[in-house]
Amino acid sequence: MSILVGSNSKVFDPMLEAGIGVRTFRAYRDQYNFVPTVWPAKDSVPDAPVTLSIRPMPADLLAGRLDDQLKSFIAAAPPGVKLSAWHEASNLPGYPRDDYVTSQNMTAVHQYMQELCQGSNVRYGSIICAVPSQTKAWMGTGLDWYGLDIYDFPEGQFRGLLGKLSRDKLFARLDDMLRTCRELSGRDNPQIDICETNSPRQGHRAEWYTLLAEWLTANGGERLLTFWNPTGSLSGPWLADDQAAISALREIAAA
Repeated sequence: MSILVGSNSKVFDPMLEAGIGVRTFRAYRDQYNFVPTVWPAKDSVPDAPVTLSIRPMPADLLAGRLDDQLKSFIAAAPPGVKLSAWHEASNLPGYPRDDYVTSQNMTAVHQYMQELCQGSNVRYGSIICAVPSQTKAWMGTGLDWYGLDIYDFPEGQFRGLLGKLSRDKLFARLDDMLRTCRELSGRDNPQIDICETNSPRQGHRAEWYTLLAEWLTANGGERLLTFWNPTGSLSGPWLADDQAAISALREIAAA
């Protein structure tokens, strides 16, 4: 399976202008209970499928109060789109945890959304940013796909001697994701995507992307989505003159 390379929506066109064959992107609709009427799309690459995150309130969703909006939105989906609710539910700061965003609620939300998407162009999945085997209760069972947001965290979980990237440590986390998703999906080859990723260290980026692409290729992964935030401590701004990172992404996309 070929890997689709992409980014968060704002950096899609700058990456395309750099000669990278970006063919997918990540978008967010973070207002609680907001259900779009139109799927996000890119004029520059109209057939680039989106991975979209939304935040339906569990009580309203599970009571069916969003059914009409969601069914209409899902029915209008173009081929290849992926949908997720409450990305990084287990650990993203700011979520209303006591009443709404709990592992029990997320289990029910994922099951409900999966059923709504059956028979449509939409593939539904969950996205985490944590140790997968410790986050099973948040991930849902039997979903179409599973997503991992993973970074070269400043704490150095994926670094070895002298601060260099450690292939063994990174692959151990990814292998943990594979084992967990096999268990949750009931499939030997679950669909796994990297939905956000980057390194705050410019010198690490080319190797970081290459390692992730290597693992995804070996394990049937489909999407490798970089994330860029000018003020973010996990990524930083897109750098149009970072030839090492650009060359690595070009090669992955071309392959």
